[in-house]
Amino acid sequence: MSSLKLAAKLPNSIHGGTKSPWSTRGFVSCTKSFQRSKSDKEGAREVKEAAEAVKEGAREVRKTSEFVRDMASSTAENVSKMTKVVTEKVSETTEKAKEKVQGAWGTAKVASETANTITEKIKDKVVGK
Repeated sequence: MSSLKLAAKLPNSIHGGTKSPWSTRGFVSCTKSFQRSKSDKEGAREVKEAAEAVKEGAREVRKTSEFVRDMASSTAENVSKMTKVVTEKVSETTEKAKEKVQGAWGTAKVASETANTITEKIKDKVVGK
């Protein structure tokens, strides 16, 4: 704890013709004593240890943040790659389905034309043309 020191300076000779051997000037200081107590030393050591613990904690937070950022980045890349693969497969499946529908439509059209032709032939035979 700080201690109050009072230091008065006595002059070697009396100046200005004053009759008093004491100087009217004084020096007062609110400073810690030069000798630190044991508790002050322990407190300083504990403060240093706490500062080191805070630094270590900050390092760990930084490492964890970097890990999370890297994981998020790699996850985003994986999702992007999978989206691309799925899009390609959907496009392929759509193209195959389109080809099948066109083939079925062509078959249905041919069947319809064949049915119309047969119907016309039957009409002609029944009506007698």
